Amino acid sequence: MIETYHDIASEADLALGQSRAHLINGWPILLCRSEAGLFAIINRCTHAASPLEGGRIRRNTISCPLHSARFDIASGQCVGAAYRPLKTFAVRIEKGRVAVAVPNELPGDDHRPLLTG
Repeated sequence: MIETYHDIASEADLALGQSRAHLINGWPILLCRSEAGLFAIINRCTHAASPLEGGRIRRNTISCPLHSARFDIASGQCVGAAYRPLKTFAVRIEKGRVAVAVPNELPGDDHRPLLTG
């Protein structure tokens, strides 16, 4: 799968413990900052298929705001349960700008969050 880096934010735009959703080439990306750095994950819980945006970031994990499933934001692995891991995306920072590598192909249904509201 071929991926392309997309410039999405200034490194200074995201404070510790915050996340921000982006839609890049049809992919719902959640950029997250933890004590370990900046990470990009799919904005879709593998447990409930709901958006992870707004979930609490703590100790390098994010909690799903709908059902509290927890995922490591660096590896995508589920913590404390047996749900499938999240898709992660490579992040690079150059001259204070954050770029995320996203597949050139559009995402399938299993990568789009369901609407929860």
